[in-house]
Amino acid sequence: METGKATNDWWEGRPWRLIQTNLREIDMIDIRADQVVRDLADFQATVLMINTAGIIASYPTHHPLHYPSRFLHGDSLEAIISACHDAGIRVIARTDFSKVRRPLFEKHPEWAYRTQGGEVVDYNGDVHVCINGAYQQEVALEIIKELITTLQVDGIFINMGGYRTRDYSGNEYGICHCESCLREFRKAFGSDLPSSTDIEDPVFRKHGIFRRETVRAHREKVGRLIERLRPDMCIDSYFESGRGFIRREANTALDRALPRWQYHASENTRWVVGTYPGMISSNSTVDFIDFPTRHVAVSPHLQKLRLVQCLANGGALDYYLIGRIDNHEDRSGFESVREIFHYHAANEFAYRDLVPRATIALLKDGMCDSDEYRGWFRLLVEEHHLFDVILADAVGERDLSRYSCIVLPDTQCLGDGLARAIDRFVEQGGCLVATGRSGFRDGDFEPRPVPALGCRGMAEAPEIVPSIRGAYFRLDGEEGFPRCRDTRLLFADDLYVNGVYEEGSVRRLRMIPPQRFGPPERCYADVEGFDPGFLTRPYGKGRCIYLPWLPGKLYHRQGYPNTGLFMGDLLEREANLEPVGGEIPPMVEVTVLDKRDGSGSLIHLVNHSGHFGVSFHAPLPIHGITLRIPWPEAPTLVRSLRSDEKIPFAWEDGRLILTVTELGDFEALSLS
Repeated sequence: METGKATNDWWEGRPWRLIQTNLREIDMIDIRADQVVRDLADFQATVLMINTAGIIASYPTHHPLHYPSRFLHGDSLEAIISACHDAGIRVIARTDFSKVRRPLFEKHPEWAYRTQGGEVVDYNGDVHVCINGAYQQEVALEIIKELITTLQVDGIFINMGGYRTRDYSGNEYGICHCESCLREFRKAFGSDLPSSTDIEDPVFRKHGIFRRETVRAHREKVGRLIERLRPDMCIDSYFESGRGFIRREANTALDRALPRWQYHASENTRWVVGTYPGMISSNSTVDFIDFPTRHVAVSPHLQKLRLVQCLANGGALDYYLIGRIDNHEDRSGFESVREIFHYHAANEFAYRDLVPRATIALLKDGMCDSDEYRGWFRLLVEEHHLFDVILADAVGERDLSRYSCIVLPDTQCLGDGLARAIDRFVEQGGCLVATGRSGFRDGDFEPRPVPALGCRGMAEAPEIVPSIRGAYFRLDGEEGFPRCRDTRLLFADDLYVNGVYEEGSVRRLRMIPPQRFGPPERCYADVEGFDPGFLTRPYGKGRCIYLPWLPGKLYHRQGYPNTGLFMGDLLEREANLEPVGGEIPPMVEVTVLDKRDGSGSLIHLVNHSGHFGVSFHAPLPIHGITLRIPWPEAPTLVRSLRSDEKIPFAWEDGRLILTVTELGDFEALSLS
C-alpha cells in the first residue's frame, strides 16, 4: 500500500531497534525503571515493547472488567515509560484480548469461544474469548481507550488477534460456535456454521470469507479509535492505514515439521517490505525454543542470522524474550543480539530510507502449498535472484511493471481483478511462471469452472491427479537446460494437473507415467506418455510458463539437484532472468537495497553455511567471492560497513564487479 503515509510520524526515519520484554506477572514485583533503561541502553535499543493490558492489567486500571495484576509493587508503568522517554527510548504497549481470567468469564460466559459441542477452552485459568463477542467488540476498545489516554505510550501491539482455535499445547478445537458467531454467520450467509474445515465444503469456504471480513472490520474499528484519540500512535498491522509497523516472528517449535526453515526472518521481512513499503517490518527473533521451553534460548548463531536477514531485506531489528533482561534465565543469546544491535547503531544512517531492488515478484496467498512456495523462495535465494514477496490479495495496489517476472507457486486464490492484472502484466511484456493449481479458485476461495489467467490458455476444467509418484519427465533433446546435461530424467512426485490447452501452447518435456519400482527386475516403463513437464505460451508481448506439477515442493522437502538445477535453468533460459552472477556459493544470500532518493545502495551477503541439519552453528568463513551485478552506472565509492575499508571494484558493460576476500557471518557494502 503506497498511500496514507504521514510525513511527521515519530517513527519515520527513526532507527528501530526493538526489545520486547514479555513480562510475567511476578516481574512487576521488583521492577525498577532505571534498571530497565540501563538494560535497554546496553543493547542500544531504541524501542521497548512491554506488557500493559488485556488478560492482566499491568497498571492500576479503573475499568471494572479489566483484571488487575496482584503484583504491582515495583516501579509503575508510568515511571518506566517516563524513564524510557528521558533516555530517548519509545515505548510500545503490548496487549492481548484473546483470553480473560476465569472470574471474568464466570460473570460473562457469553464472551467465550465455544467448541461445536459448546465447551470453552480454559488454559490455566485463562478462557479463550471470541472476536465476535462483546468483550473484544466493546470491552477491549474501552480498555484500549483507558490505556492510551492514561499512559503516554508511543504505539500499540495487539497479540493473538483474530480467530484463535488452538491452545498453547497445540490442541485444536475447531470453528467457534458461540452465539455471536452463529448469529453473525447466519445473518451474513443465511446458514448454520460449517461442521468441518474441509475446503471442498462450500459452507466452510463461506466461513473463510466470514473470518476475513470480520477480522478486517474489527482491525479497522480498533485502528480508527486509536487514530481519533491518539493520532501520534504507531499501530501494529493496521494495513488499511499504510502507516505504522507490522510485527511478525521468526521462531521454532518442538513438533514443527522438518526441515527447519532457515529463511524464516528473510521471508517475513520480504513480504512486509514487498507488500507494504510504507510500514516498518519489525520481525522478531524469538529467544526461546517453544512455548513449553520459554526459559531456554535457541542457538545464538540462529539469533544473529535472523537479525542479519532482517537488515539485509530492508527490515528493522526486533528481539523478544520472556521476563526482564536483568532476571532472564538463559543469556546465551545476549552477546549475538547485542552485537547486531550495536552494529546497526553504528551504521544506522546507511539503513535509512531503503527499498529493495527486485526483478521478480513471488506471490503468496493463504491457500498456496506452503512447501511449493518455500521451494521457490529457497531456489531464488540460492540462485541469487533479486526478488520481492507480495501477498496476493494486495497485488492490485502495487505497480507490477517494475518486475520482469511474476512467480505463482501454486497460488490457488486469484480474484478477478488480480487475474486481470497478471494477464495485463504478461500482455505488456512480462513473464509469468506458474505451477500447480494457480488460479484454480477465485478471491473468495470458490473453485473456478475454468482456471483463471488467459495467458496460460487452459481451455476447460482440468483433472487433478493426486499423486504421480514414480513418474519422470524426459529431457532428451531439450535445449536450454545445460545444468541437466548429465541426466536424461527429472523425477516427479505429488499432484499433477491434466489440462486441455488452447492453440499456441508449446508442450515441453514428456512424462514417463508412474511405473513399477520393485522388484529391480521389473523397474522399466512399458509406455511413455505425452503429458508435458511444462508449457510455454506467448501472450501479447510477454510469455507464460506453466508447470502442471509442484517442483518447488519437491525441492523444499528433498533438495536434490535433479530438481534445483532444472528450476534454475528454467528461470535463466526460459524466463530470461539474470541473477547476480560471479562466484557465489548457494549458501550465501545476496540482496540489494537502494536509497529512496537514489543517493546510494547497500549490498548484503549473508552467510548461511552454519545451518547444518537441524542445528545452527557459527558459519564457516568463505573466501574469494566475486559478484557481477547489473548496475546502471559506475559508483564513486564502495565501502564495507563491517571493516570500514574501501572495496575495489570494476564496472564493465553495465555490470558492477566486486570481490569479497573473506565473508564471515555477513557483509554489507555501501555504494555511493
